[in-house]
Amino acid sequence: MTVAPGAPVRSGPVPGPTLRARVLSTLAVAGLGAVAVAVAVAGAFLHRWNNPAGILLAVGGAVSLGVLVRACARSRAGIAVVALLWLAPVLVLAQLPPGDDRVILGDEAGLVFLFGGTTSMAIVLGRGVEARSTRPVT
Repeated sequence: MTVAPGAPVRSGPVPGPTLRARVLSTLAVAGLGAVAVAVAVAGAFLHRWNNPAGILLAVGGAVSLGVLVRACARSRAGIAVVALLWLAPVLVLAQLPPGDDRVILGDEAGLVFLFGGTTSMAIVLGRGVEARSTRPVT
Protein backbone atom coordinates (compact mmCIF):
# COMPACT_ATOMS: atom_id res chain seq x y z
CA MET A 1 0.00 0.00 0.00
CA THR A 2 1.43 3.38 -0.98
CA VAL A 3 0.53 6.91 0.01
CA ALA A 4 -0.79 9.20 -2.69
CA PRO A 5 1.65 11.78 -4.10
CA GLY A 6 1.42 15.07 -2.26
CA ALA A 7 -0.21 13.54 0.81
CA PRO A 8 1.37 14.66 4.08
CA VAL A 9 3.63 12.07 5.66
CA ARG A 10 3.13 11.79 9.41
CA SER A 11 5.62 10.33 11.77
CA GLY A 12 4.63 8.90 15.11
CA PRO A 13 1.42 7.30 16.27
CA VAL A 14 -1.82 7.90 14.41
CA PRO A 15 -4.33 9.83 16.55
CA GLY A 16 -7.28 7.78 17.76
CA PRO A 17 -10.95 8.59 17.33
CA THR A 18 -12.32 11.64 19.07
CA LEU A 19 -14.62 11.46 22.06
CA ARG A 20 -17.52 12.61 19.88
CA ALA A 21 -16.93 9.77 17.42
CA ARG A 22 -16.80 7.22 20.23
CA VAL A 23 -20.02 8.48 21.80
CA LEU A 24 -21.84 8.50 18.45
CA SER A 25 -20.63 4.98 17.72
CA THR A 26 -21.79 3.77 21.13
CA LEU A 27 -25.21 5.38 20.67
CA ALA A 28 -25.53 3.89 17.19
CA VAL A 29 -24.71 0.39 18.44
CA ALA A 30 -27.15 0.80 21.35
CA GLY A 31 -29.86 1.89 18.93
CA LEU A 32 -29.07 -1.04 16.66
CA GLY A 33 -29.40 -3.32 19.68
CA ALA A 34 -33.01 -2.21 20.08
CA VAL A 35 -33.53 -2.60 16.33
CA ALA A 36 -32.03 -6.12 16.55
CA VAL A 37 -34.71 -7.24 18.99
CA ALA A 38 -37.44 -5.77 16.76
CA VAL A 39 -35.97 -7.38 13.61
CA ALA A 40 -35.72 -10.75 15.36
CA VAL A 41 -39.31 -10.71 16.60
CA ALA A 42 -40.66 -9.41 13.29
CA GLY A 43 -38.64 -11.97 11.36
CA ALA A 44 -39.87 -14.78 13.60
CA PHE A 45 -43.46 -13.97 12.74
CA LEU A 46 -42.78 -12.94 9.14
CA HIS A 47 -40.77 -15.93 7.92
CA ARG A 48 -43.94 -17.99 7.29
CA TRP A 49 -45.68 -15.28 5.28
CA ASN A 50 -46.17 -15.76 1.52
CA ASN A 51 -43.42 -18.26 0.75
CA PRO A 52 -40.62 -17.31 -0.33
CA ALA A 53 -41.10 -13.56 0.21
CA GLY A 54 -41.45 -13.88 3.98
CA ILE A 55 -38.28 -15.87 4.46
CA LEU A 56 -36.36 -13.50 2.19
CA LEU A 57 -37.56 -10.50 4.21
CA ALA A 58 -36.77 -12.18 7.53
CA VAL A 59 -33.25 -13.32 6.61
CA GLY A 60 -32.66 -10.09 4.66
CA GLY A 61 -33.49 -8.11 7.79
CA ALA A 62 -30.85 -10.03 9.75
CA VAL A 63 -28.27 -9.55 7.00
CA SER A 64 -29.05 -5.82 6.76
CA LEU A 65 -28.75 -5.48 10.51
CA GLY A 66 -25.33 -7.12 10.35
CA VAL A 67 -24.15 -4.75 7.62
CA LEU A 68 -25.32 -1.72 9.60
CA VAL A 69 -23.74 -2.81 12.86
CA ARG A 70 -20.46 -3.57 11.09
CA ALA A 71 -20.44 -0.03 9.75
CA CYS A 72 -21.27 1.55 13.14
CA ALA A 73 -19.32 -0.56 15.64
CA ARG A 74 -15.77 0.20 16.67
CA SER A 75 -14.98 -3.29 17.98
CA ARG A 76 -16.18 -6.86 17.72
CA ALA A 77 -17.72 -6.51 21.16
CA GLY A 78 -20.34 -4.13 19.77
CA ILE A 79 -21.08 -6.53 16.94
CA ALA A 80 -21.34 -9.42 19.41
CA VAL A 81 -23.81 -7.52 21.61
CA VAL A 82 -26.10 -6.79 18.67
CA ALA A 83 -25.80 -10.38 17.41
CA LEU A 84 -26.75 -11.73 20.84
CA LEU A 85 -29.66 -9.29 21.05
CA TRP A 86 -30.89 -10.71 17.72
CA LEU A 87 -30.30 -14.33 18.72
CA ALA A 88 -31.93 -14.25 22.18
CA PRO A 89 -35.53 -13.49 21.05
CA VAL A 90 -35.19 -15.94 18.16
CA LEU A 91 -34.20 -18.75 20.49
CA VAL A 92 -36.92 -17.86 22.99
CA LEU A 93 -39.56 -17.89 20.25
CA ALA A 94 -38.25 -21.25 18.98
CA GLN A 95 -38.72 -22.92 22.38
CA LEU A 96 -41.79 -25.00 23.16
CA PRO A 97 -44.09 -22.91 25.38
CA PRO A 98 -46.60 -24.51 27.80
CA GLY A 99 -49.19 -24.65 25.00
CA ASP A 100 -48.53 -25.94 21.50
CA ASP A 101 -48.07 -22.51 19.92
CA ARG A 102 -44.49 -22.23 18.77
CA VAL A 103 -43.59 -19.33 16.51
CA ILE A 104 -40.49 -20.88 14.88
CA LEU A 105 -41.03 -24.52 14.04
CA GLY A 106 -38.42 -27.13 13.19
CA ASP A 107 -39.40 -27.32 9.52
CA GLU A 108 -37.66 -25.93 6.44
CA ALA A 109 -38.82 -22.31 6.80
CA GLY A 110 -38.02 -22.14 10.51
CA LEU A 111 -34.58 -23.68 10.10
CA VAL A 112 -33.72 -21.46 7.13
CA PHE A 113 -34.64 -18.40 9.20
CA LEU A 114 -32.74 -19.59 12.26
CA PHE A 115 -29.60 -20.77 10.46
CA GLY A 116 -29.63 -18.03 7.82
CA GLY A 117 -29.82 -15.25 10.38
CA THR A 118 -27.33 -16.87 12.73
CA THR A 119 -24.88 -17.52 9.90
CA SER A 120 -25.13 -13.92 8.70
CA MET A 121 -24.40 -12.65 12.22
CA ALA A 122 -21.47 -15.07 12.55
CA ILE A 123 -20.00 -13.89 9.24
CA VAL A 124 -20.28 -10.25 10.28
CA LEU A 125 -18.68 -11.04 13.64
CA GLY A 126 -15.89 -12.94 11.92
CA ARG A 127 -15.15 -10.12 9.49
CA GLY A 128 -14.87 -7.59 12.31
CA VAL A 129 -15.24 -3.85 12.00
CA GLU A 130 -14.57 -1.79 8.90
CA ALA A 131 -11.29 0.04 8.61
CA ARG A 132 -11.71 3.79 9.03
CA SER A 133 -8.54 5.14 7.49
CA THR A 134 -8.63 8.71 6.27
CA ARG A 135 -5.31 8.39 4.51
CA PRO A 136 -5.60 8.51 0.71
CA VAL A 137 -4.40 5.29 -0.89
CA THR A 138 -3.41 4.79 -4.51
